[in-house]
Amino acid sequence: MPKAKPIQSPWNKGKAVGQKAPFTPEQVYIIRQLLHAEGHLRDLALFNTAIDTLLRASDLLTLKVEDVTDHHGSVVDECTVRQHKTQATHTVLLLEHSRRALESWLTASRKQPWDYLFTAQGKPTPISRVHYSKLVKKWASYARLDPRKYSTHSLRRTKSSVVYERTGNLEVCRQILGHHSIANTALYLGVDKRQALHVAKAILI
Repeated sequence: MPKAKPIQSPWNKGKAVGQKAPFTPEQVYIIRQLLHAEGHLRDLALFNTAIDTLLRASDLLTLKVEDVTDHHGSVVDECTVRQHKTQATHTVLLLEHSRRALESWLTASRKQPWDYLFTAQGKPTPISRVHYSKLVKKWASYARLDPRKYSTHSLRRTKSSVVYERTGNLEVCRQILGHHSIANTALYLGVDKRQALHVAKAILI
């Protein structure tokens, strides 16, 4: 009689899979407050810049000081970056809280225009994507969230999700995300799934 095969656990048991969740405005506020209170100047600047610009990690982590400052050394309210994935130029915004955080970080770190913006302590090279990912999970824990459900894409999706929820305008979301296709934007934001859930909740049987 053949031996029974051992029962194998599903590959995704205990793991968070699928699209990573964006942060809510309330969660963003909590994380900002804690980063500020703990004096994490670089991390606060990185967190704010990631949310405002909606840049992919490959573009965010390779920013240099000169990319976000003018010839006087002041942080600008918008800048243009070339996206590594598409090679297309894309204009992004830096709101007041991001500009203030960046100015504090630049003053404390004494960075020069040609320096990378977000570097590890004592190193001239930008922080790695792995390091960035670990920071995001740490920030999620600040807001008492499950770190497994959050990744670097959570920051990229945060503002775009809020924009879509408030306006329903996918074209605006496409532009601020720097996507070529509005279909990609819908998929990225999980719009079809969200609409299906909304309809399902509205039907009582």
